[in-house]
Amino acid sequence: MARDERESPRPQWVLGTAGHIDHGKTALVAALTGVDTDRLPEEKARGITIDLGFAPLDLDDGTRISVVDVPGHERLIRNMVAGASGIDFVLLAVAADEGVMPQTREHLAVCSLLGIRRGVVALTKMDLVDDDVADLAEEEVTELLAGGPLEGAPVLRVSCRDGRGIDALRDAIRELARAEDLGIDRGAVPRLWVDRSFSVRGFGSVVTGTLAGGVLETGDAVVLEPSGQRGRVRGLESHGVSVERAQPGTRTAVNLQGVERGDAARGELLTLEGRLTTTESFDAELHWLAAAPPLEGRTSVELLIGTAERRARVMPLGDPELAPGARGFARVHLEGEPLPLLPGDHFVVQGFAQNSEGGSTVGGGRVLDPAPPRRRASDPTLVRDLEVLATLEPTPAVALRVARMGLAGLARSALAAETGLGPKALEAALGPLDGESVVEIGGGLLLSRAALDDLCGRIVTALGEFHREDPLLPGLGRAALAGRLPDNVAAAAIARAIALLEERGVVAVESERLRLATHQATLSADETRLADALVTGLREAGLEPPSAKEWSERLGAELSQVRAVLAHLIREGRATAAPGDWCFDPDAVDHLRDRVREHLLAHGELATPDYKDLIGTSRKHAVPLMELFDDERMTLRVGNTRRLRGAKSAEPAS
Repeated sequence: MARDERESPRPQWVLGTAGHIDHGKTALVAALTGVDTDRLPEEKARGITIDLGFAPLDLDDGTRISVVDVPGHERLIRNMVAGASGIDFVLLAVAADEGVMPQTREHLAVCSLLGIRRGVVALTKMDLVDDDVADLAEEEVTELLAGGPLEGAPVLRVSCRDGRGIDALRDAIRELARAEDLGIDRGAVPRLWVDRSFSVRGFGSVVTGTLAGGVLETGDAVVLEPSGQRGRVRGLESHGVSVERAQPGTRTAVNLQGVERGDAARGELLTLEGRLTTTESFDAELHWLAAAPPLEGRTSVELLIGTAERRARVMPLGDPELAPGARGFARVHLEGEPLPLLPGDHFVVQGFAQNSEGGSTVGGGRVLDPAPPRRRASDPTLVRDLEVLATLEPTPAVALRVARMGLAGLARSALAAETGLGPKALEAALGPLDGESVVEIGGGLLLSRAALDDLCGRIVTALGEFHREDPLLPGLGRAALAGRLPDNVAAAAIARAIALLEERGVVAVESERLRLATHQATLSADETRLADALVTGLREAGLEPPSAKEWSERLGAELSQVRAVLAHLIREGRATAAPGDWCFDPDAVDHLRDRVREHLLAHGELATPDYKDLIGTSRKHAVPLMELFDDERMTLRVGNTRRLRGAKSAEPAS
């Protein structure tokens, strides 16, 4: 392992090279950093090192630049995309003796597709040409950059052989690093696309890549996606120096504990455990290159993102066709394993035949939604949503993501995984929405205000329907109410809506039952006559009333109607319910209760036969009355006797 060194507080940036084969990219890196990035991997076997293709450039103002040297020849664009993952600005090399070449154009297009907006051009091999040839080459470069993201970038004439222009190039790179408008997010979840994986004797598995997003620390619990392999960070290095904390924007080697080398392949993403999810499809902002054929319908492509490669199918959204040179929205369906993606991730797509300029790159763009809703491609709502997401503004994006989940709501953890926002950034995004367009229900569940209002309306409707169905019932139980609402509504959301309706005076909550505040159980004329007959009959029957079925037969009323009116009388206190579906006259029950209490106070206990004699009725009526007083906790059954609860010796011995 390399020597330990306290983590440097200096700014960290990543500079990537681009350019045609043999235009001097590697020589430039060597001239700037003193590191030959073309050395063989075997030369690195003495420890964890990431110098192959990468080199540190320390500037005199304390800024450290990680330089990524793009390999040439085979799989050029694939390697370039992998190397460009996480770079902040580009060094475009153009040989003065050859000028702009096909790969120069393709590299520049790829830089644009990957969102690289700043850079510097090195007109190399100046020792081989005179000024006139150099002027022509520079003019050609200027024309190439016109109208693109690198328009106006400085073009510096350099020679790696005699050193001319190298200091000026270093100064230009320093100015790029001083820019404050690079828009690099360095506070999100740490992510590292694995570009190399190997093992070191005595240390185990090591992966390397360019760290983006947030800080990675020794001891962090990490996961490799999409394989799901979990491990822990055993050690960290940046350019051969051990660090406790790796900063985003640095080339980083991660020594993993608990992960075998074969499980940490190129194309995996290393991130913190539980912070990201994978996806099999995503919606994107797509730039279709002018040299590509029109994008019509669902088209098979090769997707390059980070160090991952996937076969994919791309389909325009909104318009059925994307013309050459046009920009629009598209849905991308991955084939094979899913990918861990976030909004703002840049990608490149290649076709399976050369385009009109001789390359295979046909387009690319930015991920906007890694968790797209199931909507038709022609749905105008989908396009309007993507227009909001395309701004990459956190607050509108958060509001949209919560709103489109409707009554189901969106968990904070899922929102963080979809957006990659850290806790502080997520709070900042939610701040302007709190209580207005987004409401936190409880347990981390977020619901849009519109969905909460919709839920309140549904509850009012459900209670209204219930009251119309059973006007005599005082209210609807919470569980029964939930059964009348959509299945995807969370219990916490229902509770919040009920509390809000109660606060507004719309709903009355009585124990576990709910009713509309305006609802009062009322009897119809027929029900009123039935109620009067039942009250009179109960009074006359005393402690030997008919059963509900017998009342139905005696009064010539439907059994269901008799039961409903009896329940109403019980709630009003004009009848007393007893176990076994019996109803008694309240005065008769009160009188019996007093007699039983007096007896128990005088004698201490009451045997069952004597209890029946005291009641003075048959067993079918006596048993429910005895159980009623037990349920009221006035009496306690001990064997075949009843005792008064609370009286001395009333409780049975244990």
